[in-house]
Amino acid sequence: MASTAVTAQSAEFRVDIPKGRVVDLSHRLYPGAEQYTLEVTHRGDRNTPEGDITSAVYMWSHVGTHVEAMLHFLWDGTDAAGLSIERLMGPAIVLDFRAKGVNEAISLEEMKKAGDIEVGDRVLLMTGRHVQYRTPQSHDRPYVSEEAMRWLVDDRKINCLGTDSSGFEVRGVSHHPNHQILNYAGVPVIECMNNLVELRKKRVYLIVLPLPITTLDASPVRAIAIDPED
Repeated sequence: MASTAVTAQSAEFRVDIPKGRVVDLSHRLYPGAEQYTLEVTHRGDRNTPEGDITSAVYMWSHVGTHVEAMLHFLWDGTDAAGLSIERLMGPAIVLDFRAKGVNEAISLEEMKKAGDIEVGDRVLLMTGRHVQYRTPQSHDRPYVSEEAMRWLVDDRKINCLGTDSSGFEVRGVSHHPNHQILNYAGVPVIECMNNLVELRKKRVYLIVLPLPITTLDASPVRAIAIDPED
């Protein structure tokens, strides 16, 4: 009988969450209408206004707003249960790239000019593609150049990378350079975010919580940001 490896994790860490306006950064999910399958059925009969039912859920790991773990790209990578919450919860910077076109690269120079990215930041790329979610144009987006991605990871040592589009990978290549850079560095990615355009501040507090399911390569999340008070 195969054994399941259990990795010990710290049960707690301390943070200072600022007061402010809470913005939901997650897409609402509709069973039967998602690009990546989501099905919900109910177990039990309820023929009166009250009574217990339970739901059976079948879904792909990349449905909706989701976090990718290293296991998505690396055969021995961290699964969703092993993702560090510290990486997904803390100060974040929102960078505006809505002017970028489909299949157009976000260069290193443009990344540096977009905002003052601090070491250890959580970086959120606002491309305006949230409006294309659940449409045939859902994968029409710009991408991050390999040079810019390497700078984010090696120089800025970012904790995570988020985008309101479906991805970030360099177009027209098959070796997935950005996946390699991010995953070997242990940097989780949040894709298909929503409502980044509703944030009033460039610097916010990010909270993204994946399901701690072992062997899962990615997990749908409820992501929020707090616009701090002045």
